[in-house]
Amino acid sequence: MKPRYAELAEQLIQAIGDGTFEVGGTLPSELELSGQYGVSRATVRSALEKVQALGLISRRKRAGIRVEAAKPRVAFEQSMSNVEDLMQFAVVTERHVQAVSEIAANPSLAAQLGVAAGSRWLRVELLRVDPAKPDAPICWTDVYLDPTVGAGIRRELRKSSGLICEMVEARFGRHAQEVRQEIRAIGVPARLAGPLAAQAESHALEITRHYLDDTGTMFEATVSVFPAERFTYAFQLRRQKR
Repeated sequence: MKPRYAELAEQLIQAIGDGTFEVGGTLPSELELSGQYGVSRATVRSALEKVQALGLISRRKRAGIRVEAAKPRVAFEQSMSNVEDLMQFAVVTERHVQAVSEIAANPSLAAQLGVAAGSRWLRVELLRVDPAKPDAPICWTDVYLDPTVGAGIRRELRKSSGLICEMVEARFGRHAQEVRQEIRAIGVPARLAGPLAAQAESHALEITRHYLDDTGTMFEATVSVFPAERFTYAFQLRRQKR
């Protein structure tokens, strides 16, 4: 299941997009939203932070929560401190599955994923798309699933939204306890230039993620390519208290 604040953020984004909350108007206060949606003020605050990060609202003391735009006005910025923040990315984007196939990992892929060469995986090829900018996909992602896990959710892949790791948890109870990731700069591969509507070899980020369950076993890995001008990855570093 999605975190409650992520569900609320999705509801608010939809309400702004369909005109329930008009541009130039204001949203109810945190206290009013808490009562209206039956959630805590902390949940409301977290949801509003996500909506504000997309440029849809502004918040000022004594001025309330003002609606600034009906659609996101900035490139996606993903700020992560936990797995829930990663899942929030799926709330405001759509998954467009391009192909699903069973493959054997060649030596190059095996090294990238940290698995045995020749091991079998279900590969899901997809685009992540901002509904407000459907002609400029945010990224291309190849998802690699343990064959047993993949067989259990294969029929649902084209129908559902959200992150695939959430589907695995709902179906098998395998929780993404830890996500390990590597980021490197690459050129957009020629095979992805068309689907991404980007120039081949233009600047891009490649993010490889490994999803581990409570036992430390990897059940999913993803390799995503983000054209440089469409995505910003942000994080914070804090010094530990002495």
